Amino acid sequence: MSVISPDAEQALGSGFLTRLRADDVYLPMRSVVEEGWVSEGGAMLLVAFRDSYFGDRSAFSTVGEYETAVNGRGIPEDGIPSSGREKVRHLMRRGVAFAWAALHAANASNQRVSLMSRISVEPTLFDPEVVTGYVTFFTAEFASVLGVRPLGEKDGIQILLESADCLKPLPG
Repeated sequence: MSVISPDAEQALGSGFLTRLRADDVYLPMRSVVEEGWVSEGGAMLLVAFRDSYFGDRSAFSTVGEYETAVNGRGIPEDGIPSSGREKVRHLMRRGVAFAWAALHAANASNQRVSLMSRISVEPTLFDPEVVTGYVTFFTAEFASVLGVRPLGEKDGIQILLESADCLKPLPG
């Protein structure tokens, strides 16, 4: 079941997920979706992200930590306004559409593993007025180990999607 934090609901408006379209998936990220998923050492990884990840698997104590390291990326900001509420809306739209498409691809490829994605927009470390977006994927069984819990007040702008939410593709 998808979960939208109160801050995300306020920033994005009600019905945000129903307004997403296939065209909202940023063009360069479509190839990531098309390359698909692979199971490697118990971890579910996006092939394109695995191929561009150079960290050491042994540095992680759980499969879930490894999945988030490999499958976590910043949301590309090309063509997005530089600040304000409009930037937040664009980042979330781009990030959630990509996450939906990637989770749908996992479902379509008969992956029997329940996956989740966390999409967020947060202030940067050095300037709280400047925000950036993130999207990551992990196996649902590791959600509690990774600190994923029900979203509430003070959780910032976040959306959690499960692969079961994304059985249908985004409308055209």
